[in-house]
Amino acid sequence: MQGINSFKISVIIPTYNRGYVLKKVISSYFSDKVNEIIIVDDGSNDNTYEVVSKSILSFRNIKYVRHEKRKGLPAARNTGIKNVSSKSDYIFFGEDDVFLVENCYDIMLEVLNQNQVELVSANVKYLSEGSDYKKYLKNDISLVYPKSLNDIFKFKSIHMALKCVYNDFNFDEGYILNSYREETDFYIRVNQKYSMVLIENYLAFNLPRNVCNKGGEWSFNPFIYEVSTIYNNMRFLIKNKKYIKMNFLKILVEQIKFSFERLRILKAKIWK
Repeated sequence: MQGINSFKISVIIPTYNRGYVLKKVISSYFSDKVNEIIIVDDGSNDNTYEVVSKSILSFRNIKYVRHEKRKGLPAARNTGIKNVSSKSDYIFFGEDDVFLVENCYDIMLEVLNQNQVELVSANVKYLSEGSDYKKYLKNDISLVYPKSLNDIFKFKSIHMALKCVYNDFNFDEGYILNSYREETDFYIRVNQKYSMVLIENYLAFNLPRNVCNKGGEWSFNPFIYEVSTIYNNMRFLIKNKKYIKMNFLKILVEQIKFSFERLRILKAKIWK
């Protein structure tokens, strides 16, 4: 078996109009275990290119791939997969507003290889303003193996897997705009062929909302955001009805309840 230090990782970070936060987190993805960092710019009109260009001075193996117009998060993820080097063993998905703890790659590689799984996801914590991420770090590693849909819902956006996993399963580009549920949809499909595990420990942290409050999913106005959430949830339920074991009537009832809740949230956003 290869030693952990001999593995090479391709890191993919999709981004849209997040140059102002990408520059704060990108260095946390630098590592001698990383073969390349692929920044997929989903049609940004800010300073993302300049941020990436400056980052190359610190980490030379950065690829910048740009969509001429915005295609959405699933398409950006798939573009990243298409540009992965043949020299890499694993693909790691990061986010433009998330920074990694120093030993994130080491822990995830160790879990992958010691537990004979093909995909590992790490827990992610949204930081509040002024919060110190170090207080959330723990030494003992806790793992969750998915045995139910509720377990799969716990899987987060930060994940690493053997390259073959992403060759077999791309992200569904039918999830529109804010792409709600596209990650859970991906995990459900992967779990039917490959072994997965979630590290419950926080190995990555979202920047506080006062720091990251525009670009990405925040670029949609509240109405578009909530309508796309409702649509994407319906798509998810219908597509995965066999797995979630719901007939059409149950899906309809669930979707009606979900839609009313999202409309309540929309009303709160508009009138706040």
